[in-house]
Formats: sequence, C-alpha cells, structure tokens
Amino acid sequence: MKKTKLLYDIEQLLTTPSGKETGICRVALEVLKRIAKQKQYEVYPIVTTLKGVSPEEWCKKNGLAHLIPNIVKMPYLKRTTHYYNLYKNLRCWLYERKYASRYIPILNRFDEYISVFSPISPLVYKSRVKTKLIIHDMIPFVLPQTCTPSFINKFRSWIKRVKADEVFCDSKSTRADFLKCRPDYKNKKTKVVYLAADAKFKPTKSNTIREQYHIPTQKYFLAVSQHAYNKNFMYIVDAFIEFLKATKAEDVSLVLTGPTGQTYNRLQEKVCGYPEFADKITCTGFVADKDMPALYSQATAFLYPSLYEGFGLPILEAMQCGTPVITCNNSSLPEVGGNAAIYVSETDAKDMAKAMKNLYHNPQKQQELSRKGIQRAKRFTWDSTVQQLFDLH
Repeated sequence: MKKTKLLYDIEQLLTTPSGKETGICRVALEVLKRIAKQKQYEVYPIVTTLKGVSPEEWCKKNGLAHLIPNIVKMPYLKRTTHYYNLYKNLRCWLYERKYASRYIPILNRFDEYISVFSPISPLVYKSRVKTKLIIHDMIPFVLPQTCTPSFINKFRSWIKRVKADEVFCDSKSTRADFLKCRPDYKNKKTKVVYLAADAKFKPTKSNTIREQYHIPTQKYFLAVSQHAYNKNFMYIVDAFIEFLKATKAEDVSLVLTGPTGQTYNRLQEKVCGYPEFADKITCTGFVADKDMPALYSQATAFLYPSLYEGFGLPILEAMQCGTPVITCNNSSLPEVGGNAAIYVSETDAKDMAKAMKNLYHNPQKQQELSRKGIQRAKRFTWDSTVQQLFDLH
C-alpha cells in the first residue's frame, strides 16, 4: 500500500517557549503523535521559520525521535506569508519570488500539507500538495475589543487569503463564524472536528497541591486561563464576592490560575478593592501542566464564564478530573459541556453566585455533575479527531 506523504507544520511547536505551551500547541502535538503512528501516512515535520528551538532536539524531547530523518527545512517559507501592511507585503512578495523555484519542487514531492492554525504560505498553495488548515477560533472578528488593531488587521488579512482545500473548525460555532467571513467556503470542504483533553487529566489526589499554590482553604472554586478579556475573570471575582456575602462561608476560597495577560493588573486592583475578602482570593500565576490534574480534581467547581471560545478545552480537562463545571451558554461552550454543566449568564455575576451557592450547599449535585462530566468527556477523543482530519477508516 502506497503511503500518503504528509508535511506537518511544526512552527507553533518550535517557537513557543517550553512550559508556556498554549492549547493550540497541545492540539498540534496530540495530532502529530497520533498521525505519526498511522500506517497509511508517512509524516514529515516541516520547519517553516528560522525562529525557535532545534527541531531535532524538540523531536527527541517529545518522543518523536523516529521522525528526525524526515524533517524538511524550508526556513524562509513563513516569510512568504502575506500581511495587511504594504511594506511587509512587498517583503513577502520578494521572498516568494526568491524561493519559489527552490521550494515548490520540494513541496510537489508530497501529497498533503497540514497547518494547525499557522497561515499557509502562497508557495504551498501554488504547489500540487493538498492543503488542510485547522481554525481554532474567530476572536478578532467576534470580540475585536479583546485584540490589538494590528493583530485584528493581520488576522483578517490571513482569513481573507485562506485557500486551503479543507478547513477544519473546532466547533459548529467556530465554523459558523468562519463562514460569515468566508461564505465562499460553504460549498467547499469545511468540517467540524472536536478536540479532546490529554489522558493525564483524571481524578487525582494530592496532599500538597493546596500548600504548593498557597490556597488557604480546603474547599475552593477554580478558574483556569490566561488573563485575557474574553476569559471574564473580573466577573468571576464579582460572582465570588456575591457568593461570600450571601453564604458567609469561611471554608472556601477562589483560585485564579494562568500566566499574566491583558487584564492581570486590573484583576489585582479589583481584588485589593475588597480588603475584607482579599485573603480568600489566590492568584497563582502560571501552573505547570503536571499540577493541573490535582488542582482541578480537588476543586469544588470549575468556573468558566468565557465571553467566547472556539472550543473550550479546559471544560473537558475539568470534566475528566470529575470536577463540576459552571460555564455559559454562548459560542462553543454548550457543544462541549452538553448536559453535564451548569449554565449561567456571562454578564450577570449574581447569576453565577447563585449557581455557586446552590452547588456549594448540595454535595449530591456535585457528585451528579462529576459523574456526568466524566461520561461526557469520554465522547471526545484524540483518535476521533485524527480519524476525521485525515479521513481514516
């Protein structure tokens, strides 16, 4: 049987600092590991940038040393990707002219090319290779107030220039948002492919996790994410304060995790604005992946009142750990949470406070949501994701 020769763009994986991997990086790595095991495919990691760590070292570190002989290096390919800026477009055009005769014959040796979110170069589109693109969200279109003007322009320019043979979206919501911007893709292959959580997210006991992250109480509500506007962390603080005022609870705290981002300083100021409750709110900063299962597992509930998500991977992570989830009925969130989550308004903090109160006083409801969440999460697997991306049978 002739194998399909697949070029797999690893730019995101090489350029993201170790320990700072985003959800997109997790997706890229999980898909790569699984497609590399398929007998129908011969996988070639392609390096499209001069930035980042050595691809050889990266493969060794991630258990993919057998792919090192297959690494394809086209370090100037990313520089041919066009932007909205006239000067940068001119530079990209010059790189395109310079490297077309060198790169296109190499690309023509392969059957498929997949990019996990990174823009695909015009040179790839000009070659004979079949292209696949994964789009994770459409935040610059849906919530432009959360992005810088330059990023919005760059993202919109990228979406406008998409010419992939197949476009895969993380959710029905993301697909609908993409098609609003690119209605010409309605008659093309635009599929919904759900993601999954890592197998390490499972009920986990730990006697040290609370001490390690300075959590003052045995019970706590948990929120996990980068401190970005759409994650709605200010709202979470308001809801928790409402909860404390309503319940007078002394044995529960709020834990906010994630690297500093757009709203971190404002969040700190907000917490300081409640001096009588400040000792019940812990901002951990970045939490290592290895600690997350225990942090999820011991939480009373996981709070995820996002304003918009392309998928909402943390919901699945929490569910796999058996943690009850409180989230919102917008964008992709109900596609992930199904009937295994509590849904509240993303703008009314009192609504979430009420849900927190009801769950806090109802251990049976906590156990019910825990069971439902574990069962719900089983519907999402990486094997299924890869089967749909590559039409495996």
